[in-house]
Amino acid sequence: MPTSQNLRFKATLPKDMEFDHPAGAGLMRSLSTELVAAGWSADEMDNWRDCGWSVVCRRGSSELEVVVSQIQDGQWMLQVSPQRNPGFIGGLFGGKPSASPSDVQELAIAVHRALSTLQYLSSPQWRWDGFPDEKHSTSEPRAALKHTECG
Repeated sequence: MPTSQNLRFKATLPKDMEFDHPAGAGLMRSLSTELVAAGWSADEMDNWRDCGWSVVCRRGSSELEVVVSQIQDGQWMLQVSPQRNPGFIGGLFGGKPSASPSDVQELAIAVHRALSTLQYLSSPQWRWDGFPDEKHSTSEPRAALKHTECG
């Protein structure tokens, strides 16, 4: 089952007045505000592994995480995924992800729209469960393929 929507994109951001490290605080702050306006609830953003920013988003019973990190000057990676995703053993004991692939898709679409509105989205490349490169990506988030279609 697909787990995450991954986005690689280009953006030039103004320097954040509150945090100079890691890069992207202003982007995440603005993105969170746009997601709340689109009907998602968003926790406070958090420093993610000292290399980016994350925010937990909720709607209904779904809990997802959006993480953004700069991969080089002007190049960014963003991931939308369930906040909790049990591993193999957890799945054997009935653990379920905190969001379905359709929830991930809905939030990815909201993220895409928000980044477009903020004018922070140039050369977007979206991909399910992998690094988005020119060969294996789409310019907008797309629905997950069913196992029978992965062929």
